[in-house]
Amino acid sequence: MPSSPPDIDLGQCDREPIHLLGGIQPHGVLLAFHPESGRIEVVSGNAGALLGQPPASLRGQPITTVLDSEALQRVRAGTSTGPVSVRAGGRACSALLHVSDGLCVLELEPLTEAASRADEAALSAIHTVVSPLGQGRGTSALLQAAAEGVRALTGFDRVMVYRFHADWHGEVVAESRADGVDGYMGLHFPASDIPVQARALYRRNPLRLIADVQARPVGLVPPTLPETGQPLDLSGAALRSVSEVHLEYLRNMGVGASFSVSLLKDGELWGLIACHHRSPRHVSAARRQACEVLARLLALQLDAEERGADAGTRAHRATLLGRLVAGLEEGASLSAALEAHGALLMALTGATGVALLLGEPPILLGQTPSGDEVLALAEQLAGAPGANATVHTERLGTLHAPLAARADVAAGLLAVRLDPKAPRFVFWFRPEVARTVTWAGDPNKPVRLEDGQARLHPRASFDAWREDVRGASLPWTPADVEAAESFRGALVGVVLRHAEELSRLSRALARSNAELESFSGSVGHDLREPLRGIQQYTSFFLEDHGASLPQDSREQLQSVVWLARRAQAMLEDLFEYSRLGRTELAWREVDMQALVQEALLVVSTRFEAGRVEVRLPRRLPRVACDEVRIRQVWENLLANAAKYQAAPPHWVEVGYLGPGEARPEAAARHDAPYVFFVKDPGIGIASRFHEAIFEMFRRLHPVQAYGGGTGAGLAIARRLVRLHGGELWVDSSPGQGATFYFTLGRGPA
Repeated sequence: MPSSPPDIDLGQCDREPIHLLGGIQPHGVLLAFHPESGRIEVVSGNAGALLGQPPASLRGQPITTVLDSEALQRVRAGTSTGPVSVRAGGRACSALLHVSDGLCVLELEPLTEAASRADEAALSAIHTVVSPLGQGRGTSALLQAAAEGVRALTGFDRVMVYRFHADWHGEVVAESRADGVDGYMGLHFPASDIPVQARALYRRNPLRLIADVQARPVGLVPPTLPETGQPLDLSGAALRSVSEVHLEYLRNMGVGASFSVSLLKDGELWGLIACHHRSPRHVSAARRQACEVLARLLALQLDAEERGADAGTRAHRATLLGRLVAGLEEGASLSAALEAHGALLMALTGATGVALLLGEPPILLGQTPSGDEVLALAEQLAGAPGANATVHTERLGTLHAPLAARADVAAGLLAVRLDPKAPRFVFWFRPEVARTVTWAGDPNKPVRLEDGQARLHPRASFDAWREDVRGASLPWTPADVEAAESFRGALVGVVLRHAEELSRLSRALARSNAELESFSGSVGHDLREPLRGIQQYTSFFLEDHGASLPQDSREQLQSVVWLARRAQAMLEDLFEYSRLGRTELAWREVDMQALVQEALLVVSTRFEAGRVEVRLPRRLPRVACDEVRIRQVWENLLANAAKYQAAPPHWVEVGYLGPGEARPEAAARHDAPYVFFVKDPGIGIASRFHEAIFEMFRRLHPVQAYGGGTGAGLAIARRLVRLHGGELWVDSSPGQGATFYFTLGRGPA
């Protein structure tokens, strides 16, 4: 594509004051008079030809000099519904009246006898046109019928229905043309062809006739209003003169006359019925009014067609939403239910991927960016202006540059925010849809130098010019946005119901815990006493009578003592495990090196007995934790590492992996700053038992093997680590030793 010099402002067309050009087209006369006194203040320069009096003699005269009182009254009463036939300067004219800059602006267009007869037939022509219009089946047929109807009414060589897209570029969606006239069906026109202020005028004044592209404009007398120093505002004038840039545009198309009718839906500009003729052509005000009536009927029919289609779409989306909400309410957990109904969630908006940020980590369904990319997008949207509004774009890369390269899964984004105080969203994603847009000529406005000055000019060629469009998804429709916002409301309702149920269960659990604590206290006392009694009385009996007992009886009594002690140890471990759920951690910064040294002193007897070497390759860091509880974790892991070893050499290694350091696969599952570990060359653990060893009282060996034990130590250690917001796991295989890893959270919130 050609590029424009950097000193050229491509937006200058949007700022051209086309309503203040200070002139009119020559096929009519304009007079502006004071609404109360009737004094004529402004007159177009061609008044003498039509009214028989030059502007100088008309200015200052009462408007009744031009129109008698009866005609003026009819014009005041009638032009809100269309032109009024009057006589002015001895000629039949159509009259239109509107107010601008505090003045009444009267426009007069001469009528020939032939035109008058044609105008009388306008209503019957409308009936002829509207009949096939109402029979159109579907939007395309409806628009084509409208194009043919307007061409029948106006006699123009080419009539196009031109629809605006979301970015205000237009597309010809229906066309009727005479033989030998170029066609533009299916071609696109850039938004700059109809700039911002022109679209505003199309909304305000839906009819626009340019009867002769070559005609010279007629100036106003005076050219500016004394009160404002500006030309009279002609925004509402049918005779308003034309921007030279637009006239050049029409001449480049080979157009001698043009006429357009705005298509308005709900007060907004939907499109235009654009008419072109190869030579000058005048259309009477009555015929123009008939075309406006046709355009209004077309807009109503279009609205009915689209509302019908929207109703079907919304009904389908409502069914999907109902099924989705029912599934979420039945799920044991919200996240599991969302994952199970991911297909419904994507179908709700026509997306190919969904990310739900209900709390870390995000739930990713279908084709989406990575979890980290989704979190970064949420952070940006949460901090943007209007962060709580629904966001939708077909070009996500322009909104969030880091995802510009992910158009294969996320060219389009539809986002609704769930929590105004936190970056919690639902994101729907669509991939890019590569397509070719055929423009009517190169849409870039060329720049030419005139007298050494650069100036923008409209396109000189309207031959088909193809552009490959990449990086954009299909656009999100209002129905898509509505479905997303409906899901947000439904999801909030489901979350609230889940929260209410959790609150009820929490209250029940609190009561149960209180009852259990009371029960465990009494049962603990009641169980400890009999167990101590069994141990004591059995020991006393063995001391007094053991020598006289047979060998097998003595061994049986010794087994009773051992079993009582084991039962008591298991009972103590069970109470310890149950108390952990009610533990309040005493967080503070702790020297982990000193903590390990203290734990080694506690288990030193076992290390000395097994001649186990302690390896500490480097000093451990300082971290936040509960010192007493994490010492208990180290004691358990160190004791186990020393205990489950067979052939020498016997050793235990204690270490950590810090931020940014390479981590083995077994340690890479968590992104905590520090991963601590205890490693030994012992007997190892088969992978199928890697979770079983953390179950309460679960032992993989006979109770008296490897020094015995209750099998509660690892379960207690994992619970203590999880209370800190961390995780404890093992990497091991039989005969290859074991490495126990654990992480810690970042401290109290």
